Amino acid sequence: MRLLIVDDGHYVVEYMKHLLDWKTFGIDQIETTTNSLEARDMLNQRHIDILITDIRMPEVSGIDLLQHIHQHSLSTKVIILSGYSEFEYAQQGIRLGALDYLLKPVDKDDVEKAMSKAIKTISKSRPAQPIAWEKFDGLGYLLSLLGQNETLRKEYDAHTEFLGKRRFCFVKLEDFAQEHEDGIKRAVGDKLDRLVWTAGTRLVGLVPEETTGELTIKLEQSVVSPPFLLTEQNMTRQMFYRFFLNEDVHSEDFIGIFNHSPSCGDWESAGNISKTYDRIRFRKQKTIFLMETILYIYFTEKNRDAPETADWIFNGLKNPDELWSNLTDAVCRIRNNKQMSIQTIVDKVQTYIEEHLSHGLSLDELGKVAHLHPVYLSKLFKQETGENVSNYISRKRLDKASRLLQDSELRVADIAQMVGYKKNQYFIQLFKVEYGVTPYQYRRNMIHK
Repeated sequence: MRLLIVDDGHYVVEYMKHLLDWKTFGIDQIETTTNSLEARDMLNQRHIDILITDIRMPEVSGIDLLQHIHQHSLSTKVIILSGYSEFEYAQQGIRLGALDYLLKPVDKDDVEKAMSKAIKTISKSRPAQPIAWEKFDGLGYLLSLLGQNETLRKEYDAHTEFLGKRRFCFVKLEDFAQEHEDGIKRAVGDKLDRLVWTAGTRLVGLVPEETTGELTIKLEQSVVSPPFLLTEQNMTRQMFYRFFLNEDVHSEDFIGIFNHSPSCGDWESAGNISKTYDRIRFRKQKTIFLMETILYIYFTEKNRDAPETADWIFNGLKNPDELWSNLTDAVCRIRNNKQMSIQTIVDKVQTYIEEHLSHGLSLDELGKVAHLHPVYLSKLFKQETGENVSNYISRKRLDKASRLLQDSELRVADIAQMVGYKKNQYFIQLFKVEYGVTPYQYRRNMIHK
């Protein structure tokens, strides 16, 4: 799906673009613009599934874009951004068909709820689509059946509806040869051969019930599970855990584990995944938790190695604690990659601060440097560094002042000016709080060392 973000403030557009892991909502393309006229053209020229737009913009407002969508019978779903003073204006947008409106500064949880609402509306309104078998990812489909991600499962609804007309069985074969793999794939036929995987020394698969008789004759060492319907997720899960992992699971086991674990879309930002795993006492719950971790890694990490993932699912989950270290390494790698862009912004702001300590350095000024709203920048900076922007600036100013007191013969008043303090007494007061002595005493102490 394609998302379009429109706001005449560049900082808002950038903030919204990086606010969520949009892929977890099925968004694979994000378009942005600060020009509302351009936005109207984009609505005409491209299929935009969801539009997030500021309500008050020059030339073409968010209301104008809504009216344009209505007049041209576009299927685009609209979420409005507005300020408190624009409440009545936002209500007008709702009457024109906007799904939701969000108050600035935008809260992450509110955006997630609005997006879930939009995705649900789109799913209900879309006609049944032909099944794209050429893009069918068998391992991804299995994870959608076993995992907790509703958005992912909906992506495979058409496949499940089609395959749900037949009963399936799990199959496994130890110490297989290439001819065995070829035999199973021929038996299940084109398309469904993607539901057969190699996992270490095992051959495993999800095959139609009617093929199992032939398979057990040709592959005497193969083991087949009782049949089940893929449309019954709880039964599919129960059969998988019992057949491959020798675990009896029930629907309440999944509800319990996900009451205290992060949602799939928030693993990398949760930052406490290790603590969460350590709090889980029982092996069964650990296994379910790790299955969701595997799902997250598989769909987030580009070019993920499918055989390794299959080995995790069918073999590694038998020993959760041993598998745990491999999975945490992968999650940390993903988190670090995603945080690189955020860290780049923070690094840029920190560099600017250190190079302009004599300036006023207001949040507005720094917001322009980062192309972010000052409020958003403040939150982001604190989140990434654990320190308020103002505290960071003060610490850097006093640090530079201490070096100048040691390395130069400049007057204290001149040093105060050079590090951004116009009032000498205020500088002296802050310096004493930080170092326990006045700037004069500090200089004497350094000289006599």
